[in-house]
Amino acid sequence: MYFKNINEITQGTIDDFKLSKNFLLIFVAEKSASELGSLIDLFDKNALKFFGGVYPTIIHDINNYHDGILILELPLVQEVIKFSMKDESTFKEIKNLEAVNTAILLIDAMVSATDLLLKKVYGLLNNQINIVGGGAGFMSFEQQPCIFTQEGMFEDGAILALMNNKSKIGVKHGWEVFAGPFIATSTEKNIVKELNWRPAFEVYKEVIEANSTNEFTENNFIDIAKIFPFGIYKEGAEFVVRDPIAINEDGEIVCISEVPENSTLQILTGDPEKLIHAARDVANQTYNEDSAADCLMVFDCITRVMYLDKQFEDELKAMRDVYQKKQCKIRGVSTLGEIASSGMGFVDFYNKTIVASSLYR
Repeated sequence: MYFKNINEITQGTIDDFKLSKNFLLIFVAEKSASELGSLIDLFDKNALKFFGGVYPTIIHDINNYHDGILILELPLVQEVIKFSMKDESTFKEIKNLEAVNTAILLIDAMVSATDLLLKKVYGLLNNQINIVGGGAGFMSFEQQPCIFTQEGMFEDGAILALMNNKSKIGVKHGWEVFAGPFIATSTEKNIVKELNWRPAFEVYKEVIEANSTNEFTENNFIDIAKIFPFGIYKEGAEFVVRDPIAINEDGEIVCISEVPENSTLQILTGDPEKLIHAARDVANQTYNEDSAADCLMVFDCITRVMYLDKQFEDELKAMRDVYQKKQCKIRGVSTLGEIASSGMGFVDFYNKTIVASSLYR
């Protein structure tokens, strides 16, 4: 259910939530984050069970809203667990996983060590569980409380919802190689310092300006970088995309997510039609002819939204069209990083990618 603001949430709606006794997954658009404290107080007062996060935008069918509140009822949630990188004791053994098929993982996108957090969480689960989720936070890329449970808002951690639902996960981005390969000869977490033993931005700027009509100025880095992300080689799969978002005071490239030192990188670029086609492929990956999905949950990178602009609606329509014959709702958020694991290996953190999961009873 989509609400433009907290005033649209009636007591009748709250009473319905109380009657169902389901967990509520709440997505709050960044521009409505100021209402979150009041929302938490309201739901606490009514003894509702809930968790969620603040995201740049929220997705409701083919609409992408920059403000408002999206509330999803999740009837088969077994447990919701809060993790904090500031408290090692929160990463304790999780019991009774036998009936768990799917997990939703919401993390603070500006967490101090994304890869370490994901390894810690994954290490507590068995490898038969599908995991889907996304990085919460604000477009300022400044860390502040952005995920929450009944206990309130917090940062530098994650929320894991364990569900009995069966699911199918789709992951794809559609970006293609523009130039490379390059070796990330010096990195520090999400900062690329050197490419091929040279200053990273010097190489990045040189390659893009020599092979396109783009020219960097003092203030247009993000406008160009959203068209030319990095891709980390991954055997047997698409490149794992890393989003450059800024140049720091030392002239190094800051990305949303961590880049391993000595990894092989490509500079990628995208054609809008191929990105939209990738969205259709993601929906097809999640489709189950024999079962009716309650929901297609979508985590779609905010920089795809920025790049596609008015064509982003076409990306959502491409997913909707796959499910046209089924009464399946498309619900989700634009994210600062996307999370997925199909129970076959380590959970990955993506950028500029679409991650979706169909949820079945």
